[in-house]
Amino acid sequence: MATTTSAKRQAAAAAKRAKAEVEAGAEDVAAEARQAGARARRQASALEDTLTRSAEDIAATVSERLRAVGVDTDRMVDVAKEQASELQQLIEAEIRERPLRALGLAAAVGLFVGFLSAR
Repeated sequence: MATTTSAKRQAAAAAKRAKAEVEAGAEDVAAEARQAGARARRQASALEDTLTRSAEDIAATVSERLRAVGVDTDRMVDVAKEQASELQQLIEAEIRERPLRALGLAAAVGLFVGFLSAR
């Protein structure tokens, strides 16, 4: 009987040690995940800043070259805004007329973009 009690105590102690080791390992993994997340956020922010600056530089260069050729970029912007406004009105009307179709199309586009980004 004493052997059984001793074995139970040893098993309980071993279980406690294993549980403590698992909890410590989980805490380490969680800390590493937090650090990796913070690094990823910093890198994403830096990348966003770089891409924004690059896009602004490209836009300025294109605008300068178009003006040098004699293209009125301000008029082009106005026309693009008008067309975008008209397109937005058409899209809103289509969504109001066929909401389920619009939802299905949005889901399909989301799946397609998700598939492409997973590659």
